[in-house]
Amino acid sequence: MLVLTTNMSQVNRISVCHVAVGDLWAGAEVQLKVLLSKLVLRPELNLSVILFNGGRLCKEIEALGVPVTVFPEAEWGSGKLFLELARKFKQSNAKIIHTHKYKDTILAAPAAKLCGIPYVVRTVHGLREPFEGLRAFKMSLYESIERTVHRWCVNSIIGVSSQIERRYRAEGAVSRVVCIRNGIDLDGRPTPVDRNRIRRDLGVDTGSCLIGTVGRLTPVKGLSYLLQSISILLRQRANVRLLIVGDGVIRKDLEAQARDLGISENVVFLGHREDTEELLQALDIFVLPSLNEGIPMALLEAMAASRAVVASRVGGIPEIVEDGVEGILVEPMDVNQLAENCRRLIEFPETAMKMGEQARKRVVQEFSAAAMADRVAGLYKELVMSR
Repeated sequence: MLVLTTNMSQVNRISVCHVAVGDLWAGAEVQLKVLLSKLVLRPELNLSVILFNGGRLCKEIEALGVPVTVFPEAEWGSGKLFLELARKFKQSNAKIIHTHKYKDTILAAPAAKLCGIPYVVRTVHGLREPFEGLRAFKMSLYESIERTVHRWCVNSIIGVSSQIERRYRAEGAVSRVVCIRNGIDLDGRPTPVDRNRIRRDLGVDTGSCLIGTVGRLTPVKGLSYLLQSISILLRQRANVRLLIVGDGVIRKDLEAQARDLGISENVVFLGHREDTEELLQALDIFVLPSLNEGIPMALLEAMAASRAVVASRVGGIPEIVEDGVEGILVEPMDVNQLAENCRRLIEFPETAMKMGEQARKRVVQEFSAAAMADRVAGLYKELVMSR
């Protein structure tokens, strides 16, 4: 009888295969790992993952005990990727394919339908970045193809912000569109660190206000405006240092801009770091001057570290930060407003501390990874029971 019960339990599990490009370790990739870390604990789910690249995301998922198959896009190209996805899906007992970006959706969703897999779920982690020229044309083409794929092959879209949900509801290609906001895993948060030691290691004296940001160094993050605002603060004789954690295609441009502004001695480019949670605790103010965002993981992590934030009023950020409560919202690209509100928190550190405390409470109450996983698992069950 015990063996029969175990077999029935295995039969009744919902098999879900996540497909992702996996070429980066950025917000969408971190979020997928966090989601899987909670879904793998649910006995009703049987998880597997297909990635188009090896690397950190692959290692992080394997460490969770989730089976990972790597289809090397650099060696295969799109045609072979599609054929191999179809072959893999035919051999599987998957009920749901869950995709995360343009490329994996365009390839995996039609392959799933071709193989008779009943359901495809697509998470939209953010809206298109404001590219120009050829890149803008290519992204428009990808979006056009994806809209057709959504219409014929996708059963449900998850938007990580209300803005994204509204966009895809208006598009009308998929009838089931839901908002499930990103969550952060608070169970493994680091114990408080020696802030003064970290600041000394960074060459920041105790009297300086340490402003920082974490993320990919790409144009959409608006970091050139942050450098301009720091220049304004320094001209006003504010005692500030700026910490930029992360790497990317515009790092050299940002370093050159800091030199041109004459603020290189006040800006620390740390590059990629594994200890971002500890570094966040060393900050006085976290700044996110993005031009577009979904629900940024770096912002949630800063709030979980009880940091006051100054962030752009774009994308899903106003869904996380209430202006004047957990932090301050500013208009994107407005360097004077950005500098003015950073100065406000510098001059009133008790306000910054209170905002940081409220930020931590907001994340704990509304942006936990467990709650996010509950909603995703609930969507899976709704789809399977809908037939």
